[in-house]
Amino acid sequence: MSHTLVNYHFGSRDALVAAAGSLRAAPHDVIAMSRHDDGSIDLTRLAHGILAVWEHPVHGQRLATLARQLTSGGGSGASIAAYLQHAVFQPLVDEIGRDHARRLAAAIVGFIFGRYVLELPVFASLTREEAGALLLSMLR
Repeated sequence: MSHTLVNYHFGSRDALVAAAGSLRAAPHDVIAMSRHDDGSIDLTRLAHGILAVWEHPVHGQRLATLARQLTSGGGSGASIAAYLQHAVFQPLVDEIGRDHARRLAAAIVGFIFGRYVLELPVFASLTREEAGALLLSMLR
């Protein structure tokens, strides 16, 4: 696919990925909305933003389906991984350092897969408030 066409129709590769997933808020948008005025990340806002996206009655199911398809060996997994690395992980590394960014990423990915993709009872049985408290405790 032509980079020019992607930029013309979507503005950026990140916007293309968000459109492909039919998202109202892409992961980089959730992080952007989690920032204080000084640019630092508010972990409480981040946890609530993640829950808002994944608990949405329509978008949450689409995301879980997409994640299941990607983990089953679909070819678009590499594109999504590249997007997450570029638009989500690297900005976190630049701001908080590689080790802390890795811990955040591991907590978020583990939580999302446990609760929404694999639907493990230990995560899936939690109320939204309990899930938010657990996720926030993992991010700190």
